[in-house]
Order: sequence, then structure tokens, then C-alpha cells
Amino acid sequence: MPIAELLRIPAALAAPAFFLFFGLAALGAPVLAAICLTVGQVRGTQHPEAYARRLLRMALTCALLACVVFAAATALALYRLPWLRDWLLAAPLAPALLALGIAAYCVSLLVLRMSRGAYQARPVNSLPPATALSVLAAFILWLALSLLRDLAAQARAVLGATAEGGISLAQLMPPDLSSTAPLLWAAVLASALAAVMCAGAWSLEYLLLRRDREPFGRDAFAHAMRLAARSSLRSGLLALSFLPALWGRLTDLPGAPAEAQAVMVLLISCGVCILAACALWITLARSKRPCSSPAQVHGALALVWLGLTLALSAALLHFYAG
Repeated sequence: MPIAELLRIPAALAAPAFFLFFGLAALGAPVLAAICLTVGQVRGTQHPEAYARRLLRMALTCALLACVVFAAATALALYRLPWLRDWLLAAPLAPALLALGIAAYCVSLLVLRMSRGAYQARPVNSLPPATALSVLAAFILWLALSLLRDLAAQARAVLGATAEGGISLAQLMPPDLSSTAPLLWAAVLASALAAVMCAGAWSLEYLLLRRDREPFGRDAFAHAMRLAARSSLRSGLLALSFLPALWGRLTDLPGAPAEAQAVMVLLISCGVCILAACALWITLARSKRPCSSPAQVHGALALVWLGLTLALSAALLHFYAG
């Protein structure tokens, strides 16, 4: 595949990847908050708890923006693709569960934010709601990946339909949530780690943009940013450990060597972007004043966005070439 054509794919998917970045951050924030709250209670320190409460506040903003874009994209797809309406109506339970789960997730974040526990003299214990939100986020990830897998199978059937008498007929393949394939659970785990990485990357930006309005002292603010950098680094390295499995899955394209090589280039570029972001997070985690390096925070955020764009491009190329 020519380089000029290959570069068009990430350029077209940059905007969807940006809003996916928000969605993953919204799902990963409660998981990271629950970990920080547990560490804070075990060690008896308030720094992780203060950072966790800001994570939960940030999650609502990310979730609302992602939901608006997701709803608009879904409405447009239903308007432009008649077969998608038939697919949803054939088994409406799974899509309804996903919509209900997302709505419950946003409402829970809204109730938690309106409680204003982050600014009380004695804030309430946020660990139980953070844990419950983490379980709900894992359920949403599993349901979304299951529906995405079945939707891809239906789209392949529609694209490969043969025309008979001027009418194209494709087999209806309704969503099936009974699959227990190990690949699906591995994808859920990898997506959860990627979501935690996205939440950590956005939390650095969130803290940096609100540094003049947060009731932090200078040392406490620097500690929160270093904690965010370390959290992003660990989750990013763990998410990269699933890249070999993704490599073996997406590069398996018999009879299409050019497309397989293009997928390899995209995946290698994705790994390089995440490693470069990890290098910036290491620098921030070792800095005494992380807020004095805003370019590194913005750079790490842009690299994660680029990595997500390249991963989406590899998945799209595999879909069409497969």
C-alpha cells in the first residue's frame, strides 16, 4: 500500500479517536480512583485520596462529552444504514443494556459530583462508589466489545452480500452475548488498562488546567501530578504488553501481504507513540515541579491520542482487508 494512501486512514480517524480518548478516560477514571483510594487508606496518606476524588470529578465531564458524540454518531448511522436498524431490532436487549449501563454510569457520576465530597472538611469515603463505578465500567466495556464484534460480523455479511434480481440479500446475524472466548476477555482487560492510561493522561491535563483553582499547596499539587504520571506510566506499560496479541490477531491476513504490512507499520507506530508517552511520564514523575513542564503534559496527551488513532486505523484496515 502506498504511503500516501496509508496516511489517509489515520487522518480520517483522528477525530473519532479523540472522542474515544474521552470515553476511555471516563471509564478508566473510577478504576484508577479505586486503586488510589485503596492505596491511600492502606498507607494512611491523603494525597492519593485527593487525587482520586478529582479523577471522579473529571470522569463526568469526559463521560458527558463522549455520550453526546456517541449518540449523534449512532443516530446518523441509523439514518444512513437501514441494515443497522434491522440488526438492532432483531435483538434489542443487548443494545438496550448498553444504553442503560451508560445512562446509569453518567447518573452515578453526576450524583457523586453533586455531593461535593471533594471539598468538604471531612470528605465522605469515596471507595465504595468508585468500586461500584469500576464494576459498571467493566460491564460497559465487555458489552461494547461484544456488540462491536457482532456488528463487524454483520457488516462483513452485508458487504459480501450477493445481488439477486437487483436486490442484495445478507444473512441476519443478531448480537450474541453468550460467547466466552478467551480473546474477548483479553480484549476487555486490554481495553480496561488502556482506559486507565487515558484517564491518567487526561488527569495530568486536568490538574494542569485547574492549578490556579485547586485548594492544593504547592507540594501537594506537585505530588498529585507525579502520582498521575506514575499511574499513567504503569497502566501504559501494562497496556503495551497486549500489543503482541493484537499483532498476531490483526496481521493475520492470508492473501493480502500489502495490507498485512500496512497493519504492521500502524501497530509498530502505535507502540512507539505509547513508549514515547511513557518516557515523558517518567520525566514528569521524577520532576520536583511537574507543573513547570506543560509541554511534556501536552506532548504525552497528543502521543496517546496518536497511538489510539493508529490502533483504530490498524483495526479498520484489518476489517476491510479480512
